[in-house]
Amino acid sequence: MTTLVAPTPEAGSKPAQIMEAAGSLFLEHGYSAVSMDAVAKKANVSKATLYAHFGSKEELFRAMVACECANSVMSGVWDEAMRLPATEGLRLIGRTFVRFIASAKALGLYRMVLGEVLRQPQLAQAFYESGPAETFQRAGEFMAHAASTGELAITDFDLATHQFFGLLKANMHMKLLLCLSERPSDQDLERFVDAAVDLFAKGYAPEKR
Repeated sequence: MTTLVAPTPEAGSKPAQIMEAAGSLFLEHGYSAVSMDAVAKKANVSKATLYAHFGSKEELFRAMVACECANSVMSGVWDEAMRLPATEGLRLIGRTFVRFIASAKALGLYRMVLGEVLRQPQLAQAFYESGPAETFQRAGEFMAHAASTGELAITDFDLATHQFFGLLKANMHMKLLLCLSERPSDQDLERFVDAAVDLFAKGYAPEKR
């Protein structure tokens, strides 16, 4: 299993400067079309400095992906969601999640990784484990918490998590990835999430005695 370490470089440091330049180039041109020479030029550093911090383009790409995932808006939502009633926690997770996956940067990163799946499968695996897999795991922990408090009648947390994210993404994310629709407004996203949460909560509502 590939594990990404995601240190956040100090603002203004050479690694931060390089990763910002690399991220911009990767998102604009794709991984394969970007050379280390181009990264060094855009970051305004020498190749010696670039290779002193990142031994290869793959290492640089992995570090950039890991840092983006570690600093995504999803990283700070879980503790707050645990403190809320289950339905409100789901609503917070859902709204944060759809705003994230519908953002231009997240969509660009998804498209870039998908474009490298066949050529660089290890990068796709690393991306999945540092981002989507962690989100799925934390959501599963929330499902277990909601079940333990008796707020939701969930026994298969993995299945429930699949169902929840399926309701949230539906066909919207696919159409956005394929550039077949524009990003919905925040109001439309909230309406979409609220409907998904209400349906999910009703489906897993404890039986009344």
